[in-house]
Amino acid sequence: MTDKVLLTPAELQGMMGPDVVVIDTRSPDAFASGHIPGAVNVHEIFTFLAMSTPEGMTELRQKFADAFGAAGLSGAETAVCYEESMNSGFGQSCRGYFLLSWLGYSKARVLHGGIHAWKAAGLPLSLAQALQIDKQAHARQCIATPGKGGVVGDLQQVQHGAIIVSARP
Repeated sequence: MTDKVLLTPAELQGMMGPDVVVIDTRSPDAFASGHIPGAVNVHEIFTFLAMSTPEGMTELRQKFADAFGAAGLSGAETAVCYEESMNSGFGQSCRGYFLLSWLGYSKARVLHGGIHAWKAAGLPLSLAQALQIDKQAHARQCIATPGKGGVVGDLQQVQHGAIIVSARP
């Protein structure tokens, strides 16, 4: 696979199988109303916030290493995140991509256009409940190198010469 981040619905459909974990970042209610077949719901991607302290960054790292591991990621699979559409989900699929990348997961992708594009392409939806993974047996720390690349820093790191970029208006 190439380093292409955005996948079309046809590309995702063509690669689906045991080596791909599709992550629905929408609410549990939206997931229950119809999702991409085989997808797992990880809404915490959108709702979980952490403080920018060393403890907060540790909490963020642990929360999502656990969540992605429980979703079925071990490091070998390709993870594809999606939301409702790229202009209505507030970037939650991109946040999923960012979190996976920040945790060192190199096989993260985003479904361009979200489930809206999937439906527009005439592809099937599922109403099946999410696969319940035995967390005792299968939850794993899916990420080997947290914080790779220094993209996210805690307050102490920022105070020691980091460049701060604010996305706030």
